[in-house]
Amino acid sequence: MADLAGTAGRIQVGVRMCPPRQGEKVIVHADADDQRAVLIDAEGGRGSTMFKFDRVFTGGQDEVYEAIGRPMLKEAFEGFNVCLFAYGQTGSGKTHSLFGDLNSKEGYGVAPRFAQDMIEEAQLRVESDSAATIKFFVTMIEVYMEKVRDLLAPRVRGQEPESLEIHEDSQHRVYVKGVGVHSVLSLERMLELLKKGNANRQTGETKMNETSSRSHAIVQITISQKYGSLDMRDVESVVLLVDLAGSERQSKTESTGVAFEEAKKINQSLLMLGRAMNSFSDRKGGDAFISLRASKLTRLLSESFGGNSKTWMLATVSTAANNLTETISTLEYAQNAMAITNKAKVNDTKKNIELKQLRELVASLEVRLDALALEKQRKQEEIGRLTQERDKLRQEVVFADSLHDTRDKLELALNNIRLSNIALRRRVEAVSEGFIHSIDNKSCFLFFKGRCSITLESVLRGQRRSFCIGLLTENGVLTEATLHIQLFPCERHANERNDPMQLIGKSLRFCLHVVGASGIPKAFVAHTFCKFTLLHDREERYFTTSTAENTENPRWGYVKVFEIPKLTAEVIRCFCEHTVFAFEVFAFNA
Repeated sequence: MADLAGTAGRIQVGVRMCPPRQGEKVIVHADADDQRAVLIDAEGGRGSTMFKFDRVFTGGQDEVYEAIGRPMLKEAFEGFNVCLFAYGQTGSGKTHSLFGDLNSKEGYGVAPRFAQDMIEEAQLRVESDSAATIKFFVTMIEVYMEKVRDLLAPRVRGQEPESLEIHEDSQHRVYVKGVGVHSVLSLERMLELLKKGNANRQTGETKMNETSSRSHAIVQITISQKYGSLDMRDVESVVLLVDLAGSERQSKTESTGVAFEEAKKINQSLLMLGRAMNSFSDRKGGDAFISLRASKLTRLLSESFGGNSKTWMLATVSTAANNLTETISTLEYAQNAMAITNKAKVNDTKKNIELKQLRELVASLEVRLDALALEKQRKQEEIGRLTQERDKLRQEVVFADSLHDTRDKLELALNNIRLSNIALRRRVEAVSEGFIHSIDNKSCFLFFKGRCSITLESVLRGQRRSFCIGLLTENGVLTEATLHIQLFPCERHANERNDPMQLIGKSLRFCLHVVGASGIPKAFVAHTFCKFTLLHDREERYFTTSTAENTENPRWGYVKVFEIPKLTAEVIRCFCEHTVFAFEVFAFNA
């Protein structure tokens, strides 16, 4: 969906026509002469009503992706936040367009196609710049009955999923506290997460749709790009893929009981979203601002409407006469979205901000050095003058040895000169050696601590894997430091297996190799070591590597062999889904 003249910065809107069911009368058409127009036949054949958008889709999944998904990918790698949200009547094809058939490459929707091209683009960039590091982190949540749930968290049968809270950080960015963040290294892993999230999503059967989504689903992909060269910008962008629950009319869906309450919540949240969009619309410039805190959905999507994001909307509509009211409502909703202008900007990472600050600090220090050099010259002249005065005073002492008061005064003056000389010499030496910050003899004891964790899924599948894992602070903030680990079965000819449950009743012997770390902050490279803990262990054992000194890229080469006897299905499931090893990297400045 290429930018049109005058559309820069506003939400881009495409409409996808849902094929009619057998026996339905078609009154909604795509204009054969204009790929941007939707025509609705009037009663009695008296003309038609036209709605115009950025693009109208009548083809397959690839047409939608090429027009929306590929431009989103380009903007995301340039450092912009991007969002695609699918809106429309229940059963009109939103989930099909966004996800499609995850088991068939031809049937992929926007999300799996985006993931495939995203990983391929990252591989090309890393191949062209060996110092580059590109990481992907995925979360998937749903908003059901005004409750936020983690779709990738393990589910317990018969137990209500945990309801999570929405918070804001110091920069007023919205995040969900407690949601699981999953690192993605391959398309297979991404598809696995999408399948799991969709399987956990709240669905139900209505008269309009046998598998109607009863919740709003949001897939968030964080793309972190770091480059070795200072000429390249380190950026971090957020991709939102939003599958909104379908708007419903109770008279058509014939929902009752829980389904009716679900429909009320869905329609209420969509109404709040529509009001928020209207408040940001250029055509509603005089209207009162509608709070984005009106619902969980509007708060989660706050940056996508009028904020720091480039946003696309895919409106899915029915072509049938019996759905005309819902179709017109969706088209009007989409036209309101076209009037919203966002304020997207490239998201520089901490390195670029710190580089600017360091340059300013260097300029400031150069000014201070010049001032200290002038002060040094002035002090040297003062030393010369004081030396002359001292010599003169010594001569006076010789002549006034008998005068006790004079001698006391001279001794006091000499003592003051001596102290001044000592202080001056220390200051001059500090300036000469460049130790500006050590003049006051102040010191502090600081250290760096980063943590990460892994499961045993790869070993249980008989795989030999090497990991490069980004280290997190205690607050969960991703640092530039990474930990390098190798994990593999001890059997020399171990075979890979698709189902880890084949190991039930058998013993598992595997090796953990803590290779080393990279990117330790320069301020804390005096002593570095890694401590890792074996979780789910009654003895609560932990292990510590040797200590590396004076290096940002320590290498420990610590190897440890573990053996777990007589595996049970419960143990295998736990080791696949939950963290087994927790790692902590400590680095000290002294």
